[in-house]
Amino acid sequence: MKGNWGSAILLYVVSCVLYVPYGILNRGGAIAGLAVLLLIFVYLPINFGLLRTFLAFARDKRPLTIEGLFCAFNNTYYWKAIGTGLLSGIYTFLWTLLLIVPGIIKGLSYAMALYIVSDNPEIGCDEAIERSMAMMRGHKMRLFLMQLTLGIAMLWIVPYYQTVFANFYLEIKAEYEAAGNAA
Repeated sequence: MKGNWGSAILLYVVSCVLYVPYGILNRGGAIAGLAVLLLIFVYLPINFGLLRTFLAFARDKRPLTIEGLFCAFNNTYYWKAIGTGLLSGIYTFLWTLLLIVPGIIKGLSYAMALYIVSDNPEIGCDEAIERSMAMMRGHKMRLFLMQLTLGIAMLWIVPYYQTVFANFYLEIKAEYEAAGNAA
């Protein structure tokens, strides 16, 4: 990442900003249906673009560009990104209904499906999922531990973040009340 942190952060921030309409629409009721459509037809391809951009960076040191986020919006990847993302999600959900642990295991099994589509746009969604399951044999625990380690790191980051904002609130509240306003 040396020398590329700025581009990586910008790419991530832009991808997060693009999710704002989903968060606004996903409030329940009839408008939530629009949020689901947005998630499927816009955000699954954007997520694929983010994945593909970082894959190209990791493989070939290609620059991390905003345009990379939108690479799935073409005839080659659009429907494959949507189909593979949806099928992986549905299959994981169905396994989770059986029991939580099988759902987690299957989710880990499907984790490489979109990467496989990125490298092999000619294959079908189910084939990408099947290849991912085969590729992940013997590696699911490694991926689980990697995700767990990053999750544990968040145990320190999130409380720090929340404490900073709580202290900010206390500071401006004291200022507000000192000016003669009621809390």
